[in-house]
This record gives sequence, C-alpha cells and structure tokens, in this order.
Amino acid sequence: MQMRDDLGITTKLENGKAYLEFALPEKIGRLLSTLQIEIWEGAEGERLVFHGEYSSEEADSMTALLLRPHLWDGVRDPYVYLVKAQGRFGTVEYGEKTGCTENEEESDPAEDITGAVEVYWQQELAIYDVRVVDKKGIFLNEKEFLPHEVCYRMLLQTGDAGIWEEQMKEDLERLARMGVNAIRLEGTGSGAERQNCYEVRAFYRLCRRCGFLTGDLWIRPENLPVYRGLPGEVAEALLSADGRTLTERYYYYQAKWSSEPVLYPALSILHRQENGLLSLTIYSNQKKVVLYVDGVLFLFQSAASGDPEFIFEDIPVEKLPLHLAAEAGNLSISLTVTKL
Repeated sequence: MQMRDDLGITTKLENGKAYLEFALPEKIGRLLSTLQIEIWEGAEGERLVFHGEYSSEEADSMTALLLRPHLWDGVRDPYVYLVKAQGRFGTVEYGEKTGCTENEEESDPAEDITGAVEVYWQQELAIYDVRVVDKKGIFLNEKEFLPHEVCYRMLLQTGDAGIWEEQMKEDLERLARMGVNAIRLEGTGSGAERQNCYEVRAFYRLCRRCGFLTGDLWIRPENLPVYRGLPGEVAEALLSADGRTLTERYYYYQAKWSSEPVLYPALSILHRQENGLLSLTIYSNQKKVVLYVDGVLFLFQSAASGDPEFIFEDIPVEKLPLHLAAEAGNLSISLTVTKL
C-alpha cells in the first residue's frame, strides 16, 4: 500500500458550477483496476458530495461536476474539500518525469512503484477563481482582491516532520496576524530552491487552511517584505537573524494591513534633530495617536489615509531619562529613554 497526496486536480468555475479534471502523476505506472475518486465536504470529510469510478481507458479524461460548490474565499472563508482516491497500479517505467527536479524526485516520499500495489490518495481541494483584469486589478471569486503579499523562505526539513510543520504553522499564524493574504515562496511561484515536492505541497496546504493565496499570479512591487530571508539579504526583513524576533518592519506592515489594533514605537529611528529636539515615529492603525512627554500631553495626530506612520517631531528633552507615553484607541505604551 502506498499513501500519496499528488493527484492532479484542475478546476473551472462556470455559472455556479465547478468542473473538475483529475490527472494521475506521470510516474505512477499502469492502472490495473478502476480508480475510485471521492470528494467530501470539509477538511475532515463530513459528507460525501461526489463519487466516481474510472477505468484505465478513461485515465486520460477523468472529470467531475459539483453544483453550487462552497468556494474557498481567502482569509474570509478558507474552506477546503477532502479528496480521496484509490486504485491498483502496475510497474512504473523508470526515468519518467514528474515535473520536479532530479533531486526532488529522489527526496519525494511518493516513490516509484516497482510492482503491483494499492495506491491511496488523500488531499485537500480549494475551489476558487482568481483573475487579473487589465487596468482593473485582481479579482477573487469576482470580488476585488487587494494583495498583502510577502515572500517566504521555507525552512529546510532537517529533523522531525512534525516539528518542521509546527514551525511553519507558527510562521503562518504570525503572518495572518500581520494581515497577509498572499504568499510567494522564495524561488518561483510554483516551488522553492532546494525544497522537494512533498514539502512544497505541505506548505501550500497550510497556506490554503490559513486563507493565503499562493503562486505567481500578479505584478508585485520590486521589494516585497520577506519572512525568513537570508541575513543581510533584504531591507524589508520581517524576522531578525535569530529566526525568532519580529522586526519593526513587521509592525509597520501589521499597522498597514491588519484589522488587529496596533501601537508600536519605532525605536530604531528615534533620533535627535538638528535643533536638538527629538523625533519619534509610531506605527498604528488607529484613527488618532496621542503622545505624552514626562506625563504632560504633548501632541495628538490623526491618521492619514492608508499611512500607518505617525511622526512626532520637535519633542522637548530637557534631561535624561525622558519618559514618553503613547495612547491610541484602547492601547497604550510607555517608554523611558536613557540615551540617544
């Protein structure tokens, strides 16, 4: 018996229906029995919504139709179906291509079949439609989609697969709190350098569950914020070199993209102006930020449209330590400045 997660599935939405086409991996060998394919509602398989049986003569034209499918809708509704399939296959011809690199073929647990064996698939299916309309933008399920995209360098799996997956889940939860809705793997839109196909599929599965679009579907700015980039590689790094600490740029984008309340002082750019007074930048997505100096109200600022930066200039500093405090909505933070 062999368990796999690489059954090819393409979808097309039309008039409230989902047309599906299934494709066997090229390296799977010859189908000796009928191939049974089932689609179940929900990731845990709550209710059967499709059952199909296909003979070896039909292996090149396996299709299905779902009426009024439940669409995957990004972070609003990251709904997935569960797909199960099984069939008996004969000896594979070695040297066939899988769509991965030679190294990826060697490391993928979906190995060559060298004799008659029962093969089972179990994988998730997200049904959605994403389009780029010239001069209008990106549309997900016919609704405008504003990408909050980051570039992600996936961790190499060097030990226990469970620990590796838990770390990726933690990363994606952090990105969700930041307001991200689209992720591009380091390398290309469909893979990553030095990552095997199994790891890439596992990463995309976690992304779908979090509601992140993946791939290379749109024109992006030249400098995307990067999570887990190489040390010194980019100015827009969201994670420090220790691989654990979030940088100030993370909180900048969180204030820019997230609906979660944010109030964060950018201490790295706290500086003394030429006139001897101080300048402090605060990142927030609240409508107003108030700054106090040594317990006395100094200034409040209202938010500019889409700008998460509140820059307070000409802050008086008679002596150190200097006590600063900021308030925004129900948030507050206090700072003590001992040196400049």
